[in-house]
Amino acid sequence: MDDKVSKTFLKATCCAALALVFAPFWSTVAAAASAPSQLYNKSITVTWGESGVYKRISDGVNTSPVGQFQRTYYISSAGRIFVRGKNTSGRYGGTKEAGPEQNAGNVSFSGNTLINFGENLGVVRRITSTFDANFSSCSSAVTIGKSGASARIKGFDGAEYEIISMQAGSASCSISSGNALAN
Repeated sequence: MDDKVSKTFLKATCCAALALVFAPFWSTVAAAASAPSQLYNKSITVTWGESGVYKRISDGVNTSPVGQFQRTYYISSAGRIFVRGKNTSGRYGGTKEAGPEQNAGNVSFSGNTLINFGENLGVVRRITSTFDANFSSCSSAVTIGKSGASARIKGFDGAEYEIISMQAGSASCSISSGNALAN
């Protein structure tokens, strides 16, 4: 097999395996309902840490950064979901915001659980936040993984890295009234 055919075959195999692993998550998102009215005009903030081992492509050096992550979800008075993500690692970091149109299929509700599922570069994340019966408190969990056998990411420092291993730490969740994204 020539190199181009081999790479195409490997990519297709990895994508098929990933689809089988995450199919239950996708079906959950597809069947999800709209935001519960008890959360209208409220913000949910989820924070957690991530660590891992990453090999810098340019020189082969392994690094072990620790990153801090935060997702803030605002559910409008019309039930539309807006998201702000903040990520930092050392002196590097970034912020990204997305409206309901960009979130379609990635952020949804299933009963009393908010589900945020997405792939960014070489990383797949599933963030779940479960609310009590009164929607006055919540708990969250983050599951992360590589999106392929030799997944690569672009680090906050601009360098390209191969993901060797990665894990998410414990997540915290809080609810507040109003639009936390307006700040």
